[in-house]
This record gives sequence, structure tokens and C-alpha cells, in this order.
Amino acid sequence: MKFPVDNEDNLAIPKRFGGEAIMYSNSKLPEVDTVISELSGECCKSDVWRTFALAYYRQNKISDFYKIILKAIEIRQSHIDENYHILKLYDALVSYEIMCCWKETDKLGDKIFRYHESHILQRAFYLLYEGQKLEHAEAQFKFITNTNERNIPALIGYACILYNKKEYFKSLKYFKKALKIYPKSPPYVRLGIGYCLLKLGYIEKAKVAFERVLELEKDNSYALTALAILDFANNTLKSTTAGATKLIKSWKLDTNNISTALELSDFLFLKGEYEKSEKYSKIALQLSESKLMKGRSHYFFGRNLHQKGEIDLAIYHYAIAIDLCGSNFLNPLFGLGQLYAKKRKFEKAIEYFEMFLALSPNNIEVKKALIMMYMRSSNVDTEKNYTRMCSIKKYFSELLVGENQDDPLLINEYSRFMEKTNISISLKETSRLINIYKDLKNDLCPIELVNNYGVYLYMNGMYLQASTAFSECFARIEKIRSKNQFYAESLELTLTFNLARAKEELGFMDDAIELYEILLKWKPNYKEAILRLGKIAEKRTNYNEAISYYQNILSDDPNNVLALSALGYFYLNRKNYLEAQKSFETIIKLPNQRTNAYAYLGLGTIWLDQLYKPNRNKNKDDDHISRAFEMFSKVLRYHPMNIYAGNGIGVLLTFIGDYEKARECFAIVRENLLNNKGPWLNLAYVYGMLKNYLNSIQLYKAAIDKFGLDEDTETLIALGYNYWKKKEYINAMNYVNKAVNIDPFNLYAIYNLAKICTKVGLNILESSNNSLTEIDNAIAYFNKAKNYFININKSLNSDNGIKIKWKYLNIEQITEEILICDNFLKKANLLRPKILEAEKNKEESKNKQKEVILKLEEEKLVQLKVLEEQNIEKQSRLKILRNEFLNMNKDALKILTNDDKKKNINKNENGKKKKKNDLEDFISDDEVVENSDKKKRNKQGKSERKKKHNDINKNLK
Repeated sequence: MKFPVDNEDNLAIPKRFGGEAIMYSNSKLPEVDTVISELSGECCKSDVWRTFALAYYRQNKISDFYKIILKAIEIRQSHIDENYHILKLYDALVSYEIMCCWKETDKLGDKIFRYHESHILQRAFYLLYEGQKLEHAEAQFKFITNTNERNIPALIGYACILYNKKEYFKSLKYFKKALKIYPKSPPYVRLGIGYCLLKLGYIEKAKVAFERVLELEKDNSYALTALAILDFANNTLKSTTAGATKLIKSWKLDTNNISTALELSDFLFLKGEYEKSEKYSKIALQLSESKLMKGRSHYFFGRNLHQKGEIDLAIYHYAIAIDLCGSNFLNPLFGLGQLYAKKRKFEKAIEYFEMFLALSPNNIEVKKALIMMYMRSSNVDTEKNYTRMCSIKKYFSELLVGENQDDPLLINEYSRFMEKTNISISLKETSRLINIYKDLKNDLCPIELVNNYGVYLYMNGMYLQASTAFSECFARIEKIRSKNQFYAESLELTLTFNLARAKEELGFMDDAIELYEILLKWKPNYKEAILRLGKIAEKRTNYNEAISYYQNILSDDPNNVLALSALGYFYLNRKNYLEAQKSFETIIKLPNQRTNAYAYLGLGTIWLDQLYKPNRNKNKDDDHISRAFEMFSKVLRYHPMNIYAGNGIGVLLTFIGDYEKARECFAIVRENLLNNKGPWLNLAYVYGMLKNYLNSIQLYKAAIDKFGLDEDTETLIALGYNYWKKKEYINAMNYVNKAVNIDPFNLYAIYNLAKICTKVGLNILESSNNSLTEIDNAIAYFNKAKNYFININKSLNSDNGIKIKWKYLNIEQITEEILICDNFLKKANLLRPKILEAEKNKEESKNKQKEVILKLEEEKLVQLKVLEEQNIEKQSRLKILRNEFLNMNKDALKILTNDDKKKNINKNENGKKKKKNDLEDFISDDEVVENSDKKKRNKQGKSERKKKHNDINKNLK
């Protein structure tokens, strides 16, 4: 113990009624009783008493110090004006007592009874009861059980310590050991066994243990409460009724049982009887002494306050519950997260939900809550925001599977999450959610969900369907109005505005204006409606009216960011850069708008536009470039994913000629802005500047198809230019000609078409072996180009305004182009007669060749005719000869009858010589033919056999 040192050598006791003070030396102090009598006699103040007490303490006269302090407190305690100094006396006394305490602990505390079993046991139970220093209590119980294994209180105490440490199996072992050693142990030993079995999941065995407790002690409130909890776990009407009966009986038996009070509070809360639940939680709070039970009581009481909507009080009790039970107590952590979410303190809510998730990583409800909190939190640094977005994606991938795939809350939050990156997915998921509600039939789809569906339809450009969805919501408002008038009115405002926006996009401007005016009747300060009226006026070119609407908002609220932005962009579109700059700078100067992306984008665009002004001062280009870079860089600093700023930087890089970096910028922007034509056209232009004409052409064509730019003259001219660079002049001419047809007064398009015509004509002229048609085409191209140049020249000379508008067209150059066309025409006209004569000669030679070929063909035909006639004559002659021959031999060819045959036989039998038949030696034509055929077949058979024989021999070799 240390006290402040008094540096003075002497001590003084001031006289009560004046005069010289009584002086004492610090080194020679009188007897303590003398000092006390003098101090009390002179009615000295508390600080004088304290000074003398410390002087005695420094001389190690501890008992004297103690005596002075006690006497000073006794005498001076009634003096209210000396409260501060009396407190100092108490401080000195407490310090002294603590020092004595430590000395006793260190030296004498356990010296006498260090190994006395009863002393150690009592101290261990004291520590266990207090709930503090459980490690010390465990050491004490362990010491006893090691020295005496049959010490029942030590075994039970050690089992309780293990139960609190959640080592239920070990705890059960020691409870059972105590029961085995002494079977007639009190019922609470079996109660402990039941608790352990319950924690280990042996429900039936736990139930048997609790019932055995009731057999031993019918009025055991704790066993009844435990059995009631088991009945509630069965979750049937019968078991719940039985559980409630047991709880009521338990409470009647013991109105000091904190567990019963808490279980009654929980049961009544779940039953919806919140007042009764609060009553029992209050009783539990008053009864509980240990930290654990007090913490649980605070939680139950806080939960009732939470339900009543007393948020601050509920937060207070939840916080105490966590302090008493530790951060492992999950329920109040979740409650705190919910309450801070209600207070819109999302960062605080996230803190508690993340603590909960760290302890219970698979909890679905907490993941849902974190998804919602992450999506609603703001003003978070980039790294943390990126981490949270990754967590959201991870949680959605984990949750949107299996049973949770059709969870309405998850689907709705997923739709909200995807609306920033892929609005079509949001629309698809919301449509799926509406179908889920329709399938339920009994559950009507929430009107808020249908409104969201309409918004997503609107964002996808499906304005007619969006209008239908909003109208459907209007039809259901009356039902809500009967239940909640205020909510119905706020919903009606939102739906009216949404429907007006849909009508506006559909082109029904009058209907939209009418709806906005209705909104302003209901709520005259509805600034969004006034802004939209200004935008409609702007579209209708009623510029003064538009400005008046914006100024109307600013007159009521000079710092209205939406109105300032609208006014700034209005002036920017009208090329009134000074006023636009003022509006944007006003926004940035506002304390909470220093990171406003729209304002910085507007300022960047102003400086960017200065680089493309017709009559700009080129000496200021560097300044304008640096300012534009600065503005776009600030946007990206505060909003790293802002693609419009990226696009602006890409345009600047293109302007300064850094095409490779510009390409990278536009590529990133195009990936994120697939439905915006700007990045597509910019990227195509940069590819052209990098001489990658093929990619440039492909991108231009893709943009034309995707965004319907068939009649966009600038895009068509750019595409024609790339074909020109690729030396595909016919394609170039087709696209530029299309641009001229769309806009006949576009002198740049006409000039480009004239140049292409000149080039096509020149290519024909320079090629060898030109035909007359090709020369005529070249002359036509030159004439067309010349006429185009003459028309441009006339237009530029006719009006000075046109000359300013088409400032990049040089009259002298155009005059020169006309002369070039004349020269080419002269060359073409000189070549034409030669080509004409050559073609005539070619034609004549072709005609002569044709005549020769015709004569030859005629001669061939005559020869063929003669041969044919000869063949016919020969055939007829052969036919006549054959007929004559047959007629001559008609009799010889007759066939013998049966009678003739018999006569011939009879003649032979009579021994007469047989005469040779006249026809014996005659061979008919048919026989000749047959014989010749046989010979031929024989020859063929021999040759085939010979051939086969040769083939066999070859194969054998």
C-alpha cells in the first residue's frame, strides 16, 4: 500500500478559537492518545486527522494509524461539507485492509488448515456458488477426489463443475460414481444424472432419471420442470398440455424455483400471452443470484420488451444477458442484431449477427439476416464492401438449394441483390416468386411484390406490362385501406408515381402529367413529381417551363440535390456550360455531397466537351484534359465501379492518342453497359484507330443490329470509313450511300461518298484489260463524284452558316477534287474509243469464228445424212436378197409327213439301197447360226478355263 508523502518536517494542530498552532515534529511523534485528544478537542478537520494518521503509518506504527483513522471517521462523519475528505479517510482504511488481507493470504491464510478437507470443500463450494474462479473450484474438488475418492460432496461438486464446462459425459461419470458409492444419495444426484443424459441426447433415459427423482421426492420442483421441458419437446397437443400442467404444479410447489419461472415465461411467450410471460421473467430476474440464471432472466425479460417494441430497454437487457453469460449466449446476440436493424443501425446489427455466425456457422436465419444487412449498409470502405458482396454471393449459393429454393424471403432478397448487375434475373426471380404465391392459392401475393415486379418490368423496358402491374396494384388498395389507412395512402402515392413513369415512357405524356398533378394535390411538396414535370417540359422543348419547375423546388429547398442535378444537366445539354458548372459545384460544396458521382461526372463532361467545341482555343486543351481527368478520377475514387467515369476517361485517352489504354477502358465499360450503345461505338472507333479494321467493322455491325442504328448516319459513315481503310471500296460506298439517302444534307457523308466514287472509278481505270462496260462505269463514278463535289462547293459558297457547320470541308480542296475528277474523266474518255475499237475487232473475229464453225457443222450434217441414206439402202437390198433366197428354196424346206416316213422305212426293210436325201447336205440359216453360236461358246469356255488355269498357277507361285 502506498500513500502520498507529506514533504513538510512539522505537523500542526490549529487552535479552535485562534492562536498559535500546536506543533509536532515528524521524527518525534507523541503518544497516539494525546494526538487523538488534541485533534478532537480542537475540532480539527478530516484532512488534518488524515495527515497525522499517515505520519504514524510512515513510522510503521500501524496500530496507531488504524486508531486515528477510525476515530476520525467516527467524529467527522456527520460533517456533510467534508464528504470528499471523509472519502479519503475511507480510501486509506480500505487500502490498509486489502494489504492485510494479501499478507494473510500469502503467509498465514492456509498454513494452518491447508490440507484440511472440510475447509477446502467449503471454499470450493463457495467458489462454485459464486460462479467465479471455477478453475480454482475445480482444482479444490479435484484435490479432494484425488486424496479421497469416496468423498461424495467432492464428487458431486466436481460433477457440477464439469457440467458447467459442458463436459457432460465426464459429469455423468462422477454423478454415477457418487450414486454407486452411496445409493441412498439425495434426489438431486439423480437430477444431475438426468440433466447430463438430456444434454447427451438420451431423452428416454433422462426421463427415467427425472421420474425416479419424483419417486424419491414427490414435490421436487426441478424434476417436474425438466419433465415439462421433455413434454414440450414432443410438440403434440397432449404433450404440451401435460407439460404446462407440470410447470404450473412445479411453480405451486416452489415459487422460488428460477428455472420454473423462466420456463413458464418461455411457454407463455410462445403461447402469445406476453404480459404473463413478462411477469414471470421479472420474478426470475428478482430471484436469480448466480450470473448464469440472472443472464437468462435478463434475456427473457428483454425478449418481452422486444416484442412490445420498447427497443432501447430490450437492447439494455440483452446486453446485460451477454455480459453475465458471455458472448456464447446466442439468443440475445440475435435479438440485438434484430433491434439494431429496426433502428437502422445496420453496422451494429452486422456486428452482432457476425458474432452469432462465428459461433453457429450453419445457421440459416442468421445468414438471411446478414444478407439483408449487407445489402442495406452504406458508407463502407471499398475493401469491406467487396468482402461483403462476396459473402452475399456465397450465402445465396448455399441457401438457394433444396427446401430453401422456394423461400420467398430469399428469392425477394436475391432479386434486390441482382437488380444492380442483372435486372433481367431480378425480373425472372420476382416472376417465379409471384408464381409460388399463386400456387399456394390461399395466400394472396403481397401488393409490394407486385409493385416490385412492375418496377423490374419498367427497368427492362417493358413499359406496357409494367403499367398493367401497377394498375393491378391499384385495384387492391381499397382492401388495404380498410385495415391500415396510413399505409394504403403511402402505397397509393408510390403506385401513382410508378404508373406515371410508365405512362411517360409509353409516350402518354398528358396522362403522366395528370397523374403527377394528382400527386401534387395529395402532397404539394412531392419533389420527384415536380422534377418529372420539368423533364416532360424539357422533352417538349418548353425550356422556360422546365427551368421554372426546377427553380420551384430550389426555392423551397436550395440544397435539393436532385433539382440541382436536373438543372445542371439541363444546362449541359443546352451547352450553357457556365450555369451547368455552377449547379454541379453547388452540389459538391454541400457537406454530405462531397462524393456525389453525378456532380463530378457533370463537371468532367463539361471539360470534355470543351475539347470538341468547333472554335476552341487549342492552347487550353491541356488544361481542359487535366481538369476532366481530375473529375472522372474523383468519381472512380469514391465509386470505383462507376462505368460512366470509365467511359469518360476512355474518351480522353482517345483524344490524346493513347488508343491501347482507351481500348482497355471501353472494353471494361462495354462489359458492364451491354445495353448502352456509347461504349460499343467508342470501342469500335478505337479499334479503327489501332488499324484493327476487322474488329472495328464487326463491332459497328453488332451495334447497328443490337441498337437499331440502321438510320444513324454517323455510325454508317464510320463503318464506311473502316471499309475504306480496309480497301473494300464497294462496301464502303454502299454504307456511305445509305447515310446520304437518310440525310441528304449531310455534307460530310456526301464528301465521303464522292471520294469513294472517285477511288472506285480510279481502280477501274488503272486495271488492265478493261471492258467497255467497266470504262462506262468508271466514267459514271467520276461524273457522280464530280457532281457531289460541285454540290458541296455550291452549298458552302451559298451560306456562311453552312460553312461554319461543316467547317472541316475546305472549298479549295473540293475545287481541286473537281479538277481531279475532270482529269480522270478525260483519261477515261480517251481510253473509251480504243477499247470500243478493240471490242469491235474482237466482235468481228468472234463472228468469223462463228461462221466457220457453222459451215463445218453444216458439212458434218450433210455427211451424216449421206451415210444414213447409204445404210438404209444397203439394209433394204439385203432384205430383198434374203426374201429371194427363201422363195427359191421353199420346197426343199418342207417337213416330211408320217406317211412319207413309213414309206421310207418300208423301202429300207425290203433291202433296197437307201438313197441320199437331197436335203441331207443342205444346211439352213438357223443351223448355221446355231453352229456358229456353239463354236463361239466353246471358244469362250476354253479361253475362260485357260484364264482360270493361269490365275491358279500365279497364285500357287
